[in-house]
Amino acid sequence: MQRLQGLAGIVLILGLAYLVSNNKKKINYRLVLSGVALQVTIAILVFKVPFIGNFFQWLGHGMGRLETFARQGASFVYSGINVTQPDGSAADYLKGGFVFAFNVTATIILVCAIVAVLYHFNIMQHIVSLIARAMNYVMRVSGAEALSNVASAFVGQVEAQVMIRPYLKGMTKSELLASMSGSLACIAGGILVVYANMGAQAGLDLAPKLITASLMAAPGALVISKIVFPETEESETYGRVKLEVHSTYTNVIDAISHGAADGFKIAMNVIAMLIGFIAVVALLDYILVHIGHLFNKDFDLTLNYIFGKVFYPFAWSMGVPAQDVNNAATLLGQKLTINEFVAFQNLTNKSVPILTDKGLLIISIAICGFANFSSVGMQIGGIGALAPERRSDLAKLGLKALFCGTLASYLSATIAGILM
Repeated sequence: MQRLQGLAGIVLILGLAYLVSNNKKKINYRLVLSGVALQVTIAILVFKVPFIGNFFQWLGHGMGRLETFARQGASFVYSGINVTQPDGSAADYLKGGFVFAFNVTATIILVCAIVAVLYHFNIMQHIVSLIARAMNYVMRVSGAEALSNVASAFVGQVEAQVMIRPYLKGMTKSELLASMSGSLACIAGGILVVYANMGAQAGLDLAPKLITASLMAAPGALVISKIVFPETEESETYGRVKLEVHSTYTNVIDAISHGAADGFKIAMNVIAMLIGFIAVVALLDYILVHIGHLFNKDFDLTLNYIFGKVFYPFAWSMGVPAQDVNNAATLLGQKLTINEFVAFQNLTNKSVPILTDKGLLIISIAICGFANFSSVGMQIGGIGALAPERRSDLAKLGLKALFCGTLASYLSATIAGILM
């Protein structure tokens, strides 16, 4: 029955994209089918082929080890601060306690430093280029949009666009939307590691699910965006993938320094957003509860209640088991309207619990992406700085990209749920 729900979910997701398409006659169905087939193939390889599944488990454990290395740096800075330990006692931070701000900051800084080193030695560029060539061959998309979508699975939203900076000025609107959608559907490597470690703290093995989500998001975003805004212009990079982005760092020490500094900025931005959004949510819940009490003194109206109702059809159609549908819908709402960090925090600390393994798989993939309203503003500002002449196009495409990025994550989650 849940597999039938998943099939209904695929129809719903693709149907919504088709409904808002600006040129239904120009939709490239070969691209759509090949993109969905690529997503299905990735999911089958990870979830049904043992040695590949084991490899992803190994990668997941490696991501977990990064947190222990990051703690070594954080421990030097925060040593002497007493925190609650896993057994409930209080001891020095060095002993293994978890403080969200300390651990998250350290992990993001470490991963950004590693990425900067890989970037300096042109390793990251080669990885992105290789995967982009494969996706370009299968889906027949342009080189620019293939590169930016694949890059989004490794680096941040704006950093992915830096890799195609020479092409931004001449990209078609369809390519621009595809690139923006991919950045919103995927999640940066540093943040992915943080989410995996948040899950590990709660005894949840999220790492393989999140890696899979990031890989599936790239073709998924292209599928949805090319239905919503089919290509009708001639692309400058159609049929070719050429990445010429060279390191701006002087040496490896310079790369680590810049990477760490960039990671710190990202971490501080994450902490500021969490404080701001969670505080605003608390304020809104306070107001909503009082509004609810005007009608019924026993009715506690909250944002979670509203999200649970509005996103219920999506959660159900993805194949989430019945006992988890309402909470899954709540997390979908939190991710889209607040941000994915809040959704992951509530998932991992079990304030919005998901009880079944299938529900956990589906919701982990569905909320693993940057698609939220605040990210749209970051994209318009960040990409607009790289290509000021495209700022007007970026602003017009912003909400479309949010729609496409959200549906792309939902599509990946639905496919994974069907195969489980």
